[in-house]
Amino acid sequence: MRKVFGALALTALFALPASAGVWQTQCAGCHNGSLAPSASQLKAKFKNAKAFIEAAKKTNNPMMASIKTKTNLLNQAAKELYK
Repeated sequence: MRKVFGALALTALFALPASAGVWQTQCAGCHNGSLAPSASQLKAKFKNAKAFIEAAKKTNNPMMASIKTKTNLLNQAAKELYK
């Protein structure tokens, strides 16, 4: 029984760092500084998460069309950027 719990504990510990956030999975591919402004460039341009979210919702960039209506994703990405 100890071995089972030990194995489950190790599995859980190794699985936690492997989970990537919204920024890493949804945004970082394009927001790399070449295709779109990088995370550091966005943080310099938008001083807080609220300004970042508002700008994302108002953008006319066609690459953001599917994301800008997903407020939950924008909130999570902003939370990751503005920790």
